[in-house]
Amino acid sequence: MTVERREHLVVAGRDATGRKGVHTMPSSKDRRRIEMPTHLYDRAKRIADAEERTITSVLNEIIFFGLQNYQPAWNPRVFMDRFDEAARRVLERAKEEAHLLNHNYLGTEHLLLGLLREEQGIAAEALRRLWVDLDKARAAVVEVIGRGDRPTPLEQIDYVPRVRKVLTLTVDEARTLEYDHVGPEHLLLGLVREGEGIAAGILESFGALRRAREVTLALMAQSTAAQPREDEQQTE
Repeated sequence: MTVERREHLVVAGRDATGRKGVHTMPSSKDRRRIEMPTHLYDRAKRIADAEERTITSVLNEIIFFGLQNYQPAWNPRVFMDRFDEAARRVLERAKEEAHLLNHNYLGTEHLLLGLLREEQGIAAEALRRLWVDLDKARAAVVEVIGRGDRPTPLEQIDYVPRVRKVLTLTVDEARTLEYDHVGPEHLLLGLVREGEGIAAGILESFGALRRAREVTLALMAQSTAAQPREDEQQTE
């Protein structure tokens, strides 16, 4: 699908002159040109005809709800550059936790342990306030899935699909909150937002899952509010 600056919305089909390939619909100046496959246009038209609506309103609704539920695919080549030093350290420590437990994969439980090993920052403070303890969390992981029979080299330990989803949500959290980087706090928000992995179950056992987002966002807001005061003090 291509998007260009235009005064009309254009979708695949036939335009007013009968040219095959586009349909032109009147539009205000703040709209853009969109091209879509003919078969999708035909489906939207059938919906519009059945509901006695314009095709524009149908497409606007589909795109609006689609964007609300959109989750970008995990692309380390693109996204890892946004992770700050602390977030990268969390991922490395998560891999170390998997290695220490003789697990040949990196799951959400290891990601939680990596976050708990990061003692500074917003995520660390949020987990402390939620009374989530590293030793107890590690014991919970062992109780749930046990230890492996033999260690796996660190370079062979890879993310499970659920962790890739968490990392994708992590990037989305940073983008939505208008951060120019991804930190451990965003990793915690992504972990909680995914909400279905072993880590979520462990957080739930601590009574922390439902409160984690609220506590983390509150700490982030406090940090943002304090930053201008620190900048003023440095310039005096």
